[in-house]
Amino acid sequence: MTDQIQRLDAAAFRSALARFPAGVTIVTTRSAGGTPHGFTASSFASLSLDPPLVLVCLDQGADCFPAFIAAEQFVVNIVTPAHAKLAMRFATKGEDKFAHGSFEYDEGGHPILPDAAAVIRCELEQAVPGGDHVILIGRVHDARVGSDKPVMWYRGDFLHLGQSVE
Repeated sequence: MTDQIQRLDAAAFRSALARFPAGVTIVTTRSAGGTPHGFTASSFASLSLDPPLVLVCLDQGADCFPAFIAAEQFVVNIVTPAHAKLAMRFATKGEDKFAHGSFEYDEGGHPILPDAAAVIRCELEQAVPGGDHVILIGRVHDARVGSDKPVMWYRGDFLHLGQSVE
């Protein structure tokens, strides 16, 4: 018996993934020299409650990739509808991502969105290769929630909780 493996249609795969609504985060860190770095991620999930672990996936081709691999800590900011433009900027290569953001900085100098739906501060536990991405596993050492609702990413656009989908 021979198995015939068909080549995956990349556009169909991307389209299928777009049918799965995902939360939107802006993940931030700072370099050893104090420079802030960040990226937008919808590939974020809880991994473990004991110990408290989360994971987020970072494209190995991202400008900030070296900073995150070298970082000891990172922050996951869960985005609200008010952060849509900011999330798009953090998803774009070459942008001065922190030029127009309303970030505050924690005692370690890590950028935090004060009006995020939630802020989760982590120690980098492990970086695991995963195809063209790396899976950053963070041990959560602090989490706080805000009062605004998060926003979702669905079919290439932002979707607000409670909004109907056509």
